[in-house]
Amino acid sequence: MTFTELIDEIEIWEPWKVEYNRFVPQFVAEASTGKNWEDWNNELFYEFFMRSADQCVSSLRQGYFTHAEKDLIKRNWPELSALLQKIALSQEQPLFETYHQIKELIRMYTGNNKKAATNRLIAGLQPQLLCTIVNQDKLGQLVYLLNTHVEDFKMELTYDWFEDSHHLLQIFKEKLKKDGFEIVTLPWQVYDYFQEQNTPSSEEQNNMNKNKLEQQIQILEYKKQIILQGPPGTGKTRQAKELAVELLGLNNTKELKNHPQFKLIQFHPSYSYEDFVRGIVARPDEEGNGIIYEAENKVLGDFIKRACEHSQLINEFPHAEWLDEMFEHFKTSIEEELIANDHKIQLTNKLFLTHIGENSFHISSEGWKGDRLKFSEIKKLYKYNITRKGETIGFDDLAKTVYHRTSYYFPMVDKFRNFLEGKSAPVDNKSQSHSENYVLVVDEINRANLSSVLGELIYALEYRGQAVESVYEVDGKRDLILPHNLYIIGTMNTADRSVGHIDYAIRRRFAFIDVLPESLEHDTSIHFNTEGFEKVSELFKNGNVSGEFEAKDVQLGHSYFIAKNEDIQDGYTKEEIFRMKMNYEVVPILLEYVKDGVLIGSHDGKDIKEYINDLKTNN
Repeated sequence: MTFTELIDEIEIWEPWKVEYNRFVPQFVAEASTGKNWEDWNNELFYEFFMRSADQCVSSLRQGYFTHAEKDLIKRNWPELSALLQKIALSQEQPLFETYHQIKELIRMYTGNNKKAATNRLIAGLQPQLLCTIVNQDKLGQLVYLLNTHVEDFKMELTYDWFEDSHHLLQIFKEKLKKDGFEIVTLPWQVYDYFQEQNTPSSEEQNNMNKNKLEQQIQILEYKKQIILQGPPGTGKTRQAKELAVELLGLNNTKELKNHPQFKLIQFHPSYSYEDFVRGIVARPDEEGNGIIYEAENKVLGDFIKRACEHSQLINEFPHAEWLDEMFEHFKTSIEEELIANDHKIQLTNKLFLTHIGENSFHISSEGWKGDRLKFSEIKKLYKYNITRKGETIGFDDLAKTVYHRTSYYFPMVDKFRNFLEGKSAPVDNKSQSHSENYVLVVDEINRANLSSVLGELIYALEYRGQAVESVYEVDGKRDLILPHNLYIIGTMNTADRSVGHIDYAIRRRFAFIDVLPESLEHDTSIHFNTEGFEKVSELFKNGNVSGEFEAKDVQLGHSYFIAKNEDIQDGYTKEEIFRMKMNYEVVPILLEYVKDGVLIGSHDGKDIKEYINDLKTNN
């Protein structure tokens, strides 16, 4: 199928297109004035900022702010208004930096990361530059489906929603020779077309799942710590384990059991720094002099120590001989360069390399007789990939003087790096790239007071490789360094309002990934209660969710509707499992939602409580 043939299959959603063409130009015009929110057209302000449900002209049912969040946005309007005005006045050029400024600003006013709501707002300001699919996962899935099913379509994802949204819309505009207002509905309609007409095969579904896993691995490798967030029953812990399997180069989650480089713990309200990082323990004195108290590493402290040690071992093995050989060639090239340049190679504005000694390079500058840079320390700085002064503290085998002389050493290390460009070290096998990774999964990460549990490591999360000082001394050292090969994956239940709040300082150091409910009716590895899933899902789509909550944060996940093959083999039928799950898991939590004011009103002509009780099955 070609792109043109695909579009010919689609009948434009005219009502939405008409509303979009009416509202969006007015929205851009209002935002470009920079005026107070009170002075906006009431209908317009409601449509883009106050709407709590149903279809919005700039996107389909995608992300809305709670009442409290709306109040904060109004209270802090001047700062937001200036950024909205800047975007509204730039209709020809995407302003990626400003997009992210708005995202960070709104993030300060929201209890959960309302990425879709923010994207929807920005997309409405630049209709010629950004498409209306404001959910990152749906956008990525659409690109995957287009790449797979449309022969003349090719797009690489960056996994930045703003860049991907811009790129996708420009492809649509270029191929169709139309502007954004004419094709506003088409990205959504193409997505819906594939959902209805081209239900993925098992193989395609596996490929999409693999694609999603690769996206999350990319984010994790960049950020080093992520939180998988979503409502109950969406398989967040299972997904965390799958990420660990990939990072450790294993074949399946069974191999994680007792693996020395994997650890799973669960936080609870009484969890403390002394439980997680370092703490005092009491032990009987071996000489019989009563009890002695000493500090020791706990879960994270121990993991940090092992990961640091493993990382240094990996850096030395198995390429030490290759590195030594390359360094000898490097010295030869330096010697030739010295001869060609009258024994003076400029390293910085004032620093020069003058000659090569037995075990060091000699440097000097005007009015200064010079210093020596040891070969051994240059090789270590290269091996450990040290690029900042503070990173040198984390390696005991580096000479202490290196810390105070990095401004001399770094130019020489850079010169060695440049020499090695294009000269690859031998690779033994694929698993070597995974062999140094350590993965810590923290289940229910928001159930503890994270600021208290992490302590000084809040800083270390952002500045990997730099030392922070612990309140406890272990083995004669207070320094703790989070190494680059230690990954932290947290899981968070977005429906649980009774747990601790994650403050902005910690949120900034984690990447948050939504794990949402999805139908698994085409997954042949399980039995899926499609009917039950759809009946319950309907409760969260038709205005029954209180404005204080967002449906995606509270909708029950797919695991409540699964019967595993091993359960069937144990003597239960899938119908018995579906019944027990519905009667004793799903209905009770839905009734609790009613009690807590999450679910309200009526549904399908019945009071909400009556409808839920009718979901119970007797056979």
